[in-house]
Amino acid sequence: MELETGYLEDIAGARIYYEQLGEGTPVVLLHTGNGNSSIWDGQFEQFARHFRAIRYDFRGYGRSSYPPGPFLWPRDLDLVLTRLGGEQAHVVGPSLGGRIAVEFATMHPEKVISLVLAAPVLRRFDWADTVVQTRIREDQAMLAGEFDKATDLMMQSWVAGPYRTVADLDPELIRRIRVTQRAAYEIQRAAAGMPETPGDELELDVPAEDRLDTITAPTLLIVGDQDQPDAITIGEQLTAGIPNLRKVVFEGVGHMITMERPEAFMKLALEHLTAYGSQW
Repeated sequence: MELETGYLEDIAGARIYYEQLGEGTPVVLLHTGNGNSSIWDGQFEQFARHFRAIRYDFRGYGRSSYPPGPFLWPRDLDLVLTRLGGEQAHVVGPSLGGRIAVEFATMHPEKVISLVLAAPVLRRFDWADTVVQTRIREDQAMLAGEFDKATDLMMQSWVAGPYRTVADLDPELIRRIRVTQRAAYEIQRAAAGMPETPGDELELDVPAEDRLDTITAPTLLIVGDQDQPDAITIGEQLTAGIPNLRKVVFEGVGHMITMERPEAFMKLALEHLTAYGSQW
């Protein structure tokens, strides 16, 4: 297999870094809000043995640009897939990537063969005050250039979660996430200091949360029982709303399911994806 890498120009004004490997039906690997496409290192190659694996950095992350003006991440996904010649694809999304996958599936149900969601979040959700206040402090530290402080807050809230500490987790996992999170902070702080800054993400015409029943793609949902209670509630909301969904709970796992339990995640994900192949 030969790895293809490059940039897609003018994805709704952004320059998007992507990689693809393998042949056959596309599977698009989205990333978390504290990572970039490198969170799939090792797993990307495993997906490529069965599919045409595609991963890319969201605008504002990794090697992709963060141009001024409003944007819509699921629209970026649609443009990336179209530019890479994919009429339909499996979509795999953890956390923020899961939110984008759900929104994309409500916007373009005909383009989604199947979904794999790992601890997805939703845009319209009444988050607990503790989560909101931590995020405010994180943003304040990021804008002040206090990247280590901001990263510490994120790591405890979203990687360790409410029932564990960062010291309980694999040091290599912690190192990888800290690297990608700091890089994202640096890009976002630099953009905040420009005369023209990226605007807020655009709203959907109809919120995805109100259209979950339009997602007909077979969906695998994986949640961790050590995640934030709000994330577990979101899993319950998706289970109630998406008609063709299978839910699996990983015990002793927090929010970063794909990285904390990569072997178990890959086994379930590949079983799900290969069961549906390219059939719609």
